[in-house]
Amino acid sequence: MAFNISRGYCMLSFSLKTFAILFFLVAGLFSVPVSSSACTGMRVIAKDGSVVWARSMEFGNYIDSALMVSPHGLQWTSPTPNDGHGLQWTAKYGFVGPNGFNLKVPLEGMNEKGLYAGGFWMKEGETKFPGVKPADYPNTVAQTHIIAWLLTNFATIDEVKAALPKIHVAGVEVEAIHQVVLCHWYVMDATGKAAVIESINGEVTITDNPVGVFTNAPSFEWHLTHLRQFINLRPDNVDSAQIGDYKALSLGEGTGLLGLPGDFTPPSRFVRAAVFANSVLQPDDADAAVALGMNLIAGFAISKGISRGVGGDGKPEYDYTQWTTVYDFARKAVYVRTYENQNYKVVHFDKLPMDGGKNLIIPLGQDYGTYEDVSDQAR
Repeated sequence: MAFNISRGYCMLSFSLKTFAILFFLVAGLFSVPVSSSACTGMRVIAKDGSVVWARSMEFGNYIDSALMVSPHGLQWTSPTPNDGHGLQWTAKYGFVGPNGFNLKVPLEGMNEKGLYAGGFWMKEGETKFPGVKPADYPNTVAQTHIIAWLLTNFATIDEVKAALPKIHVAGVEVEAIHQVVLCHWYVMDATGKAAVIESINGEVTITDNPVGVFTNAPSFEWHLTHLRQFINLRPDNVDSAQIGDYKALSLGEGTGLLGLPGDFTPPSRFVRAAVFANSVLQPDDADAAVALGMNLIAGFAISKGISRGVGGDGKPEYDYTQWTTVYDFARKAVYVRTYENQNYKVVHFDKLPMDGGKNLIIPLGQDYGTYEDVSDQAR
């Protein structure tokens, strides 16, 4: 991705009083309740066609996740509003992916065929699910079960596009957090082809994703439009600039990306992820792609206390990166690390009972990691 520099500047003159007012207005933002909406995902495609997806999960309080191992052949039933029964289906494919709050549905995951699906939190007012009548319940999939429906039924983006218009999408309350969770979804197949599923103003759409990254609110189309404001950015350094008779020399590396947003809001993370994922040197193979995905997503980790808010119960919340996943589509493996344990663990599909009769769980926990002692290697 190449970006050309082209900017306009304006100069403002502030009185000390004006500066003080603005300072306290900005500082006041830190006491405003914030939602947990800081997840980021990035695609990597190697020269040999190997595909990798790296994603972080942020939330304001501990969500108690574990890796679900869900076999093919399992029976699924979606809930509906008013405690009804929605679409029922039998899983064609098994999948692996993390859940949350001990729920029996994934927050994201990859299936046996290499289809990935993941939900990304949306703020209230940014998305709206369609109204669904009781007569439509037998063909309704709740937003809580969209990911499971996608992972257990489809192998490619084209299949998803063909099937999505045939169902109704409804919003149901998640008892663990006492609210109708709002989200939009990123879907990608083993070729790296990606799409975004959203419900804006009650209309469900699926849109191709040409940049291979994703975050939270607003809508995907808004993010693409916003990206146009940063077409000046490029990975190549700027050594100097002539300003009148003065030659300004660069202060170091990274001058081509001056102006890249560095905060943790969804729009800024989207821009940063798009620039990073599409500027890095393309890796040779799956091993290099996995390593690159781990390095890329590490730059989006949020430590406790950097993002502060107040929850619905009036207690402080600290949005932080609870876990990070890296999916190897070529070799069907999932790497995962937690906030406490920064050492990645790996799960290989070919070592799992994908033809079992029930969901299995691999704990993630909050234990701190152990580190290899290489003291005896000193020479």
